[in-house]
Amino acid sequence: MDDGLAREGVLARCNEHREETLTDQECANARRAAATLALEAERARAPQLEQESEAKLLAMRNREGRQAAEQDAAAPAFGAPLGTVMPSMTGASFDVYAEGADPLGRRTLEVAAAEPPSNEVVIPAPRSPDRALVAPE
Repeated sequence: MDDGLAREGVLARCNEHREETLTDQECANARRAAATLALEAERARAPQLEQESEAKLLAMRNREGRQAAEQDAAAPAFGAPLGTVMPSMTGASFDVYAEGADPLGRRTLEVAAAEPPSNEVVIPAPRSPDRALVAPE
């Protein structure tokens, strides 16, 4: 594990003749040492990668927040006039739904009291077109 040059040389030889060196103890040790060193290097980099990831997520959230604020500032509120207020609009009430009236002036339909249907429903028994198909009792 300590001698990188020797380890790389052994790995090069072992990888060159892979089938012949599957049971070679020196090749197994070199492969195990290389995997251990790679794992240690990855674990050492993990905190740095975590910090970079958090910084990127924070920057992305800030950017999205600024974009949303810009869009909110540019968009008018629902029901607000988009341009200048016309003279005919002064003093007009825009809260037509609060008054309880239909803003389009449509007629309303009133339903008179209706009686429920009778529960005395008679369902006739079905008739067989051919008595021969009916099984005897």
